[in-house]
Amino acid sequence: MGFKSPDASKATVSSRGCVEKKYTTASETATTGLADGAFLLSDVTLTEKGEVRVLKRSQMKIYSNDRYMFAFMHEGTGKPDVAAGLTDWKDDALIESPIFNQEGPLEGLHFTLDIKETKSGFLQSLEGLESNGHVYDMVETWYRQPGKASAFDGLWKLQTRESEEGSEIAQFSEIKMFGGGHFIFSQSYMKEGEKQLHFGFGEFAIDADGVITEMGIASSFEDFAGTQHRLIVELVDENQFNQTFQWQGKSITQSYIRQ
Repeated sequence: MGFKSPDASKATVSSRGCVEKKYTTASETATTGLADGAFLLSDVTLTEKGEVRVLKRSQMKIYSNDRYMFAFMHEGTGKPDVAAGLTDWKDDALIESPIFNQEGPLEGLHFTLDIKETKSGFLQSLEGLESNGHVYDMVETWYRQPGKASAFDGLWKLQTRESEEGSEIAQFSEIKMFGGGHFIFSQSYMKEGEKQLHFGFGEFAIDADGVITEMGIASSFEDFAGTQHRLIVELVDENQFNQTFQWQGKSITQSYIRQ
């Protein structure tokens, strides 16, 4: 499926519930869109009243099966910034409709985006981006990551969870996406009376026995980057899968439904 890819920092604003806007690239946009896959952000250039700043951060975005998801640690708030939702290709532009962010479900938001495809990924230029009381012109550079498609590709929502954690963790929710040999997850839960927000992303591989090995790239969890986690997975049908894994010495089984 071809896409016009959206911008992650734009989506930062979208995930926080602003009104719909249309942002266009400064140069002519590609007409063929982008194939499904995973992308890592290279850098973001922000220009405000002639002042230029270049930001670098660990951020991933996945497009697959008319769905998208991105996640990163917001440099302004120091908290996870996540959005996931639906995509619709219309009139040479991608319309993103986020249905989840780091806090939970969303509805009624739509964003029309244009991009320019490059040999290594895509370049997006946004003019007049409003965020936290500022108005920026923004240019982002994204690089496509190598990876193969899988039967798990798409956006998933946690349905049930069985854990040896007992009452230590409550009100646990999670959104997860696979695509292009990569994954992203976003979690929220209550622990000791406080709401916890976490995200992570990385690469994954599936062996012949149905075991997924996830290799962390970045996360809000300390020491997640560079680690490997084995998950026993079962694709119940095309719209449901189960995974069982060990986390901090405790067994956890989770069931997901496709979004």
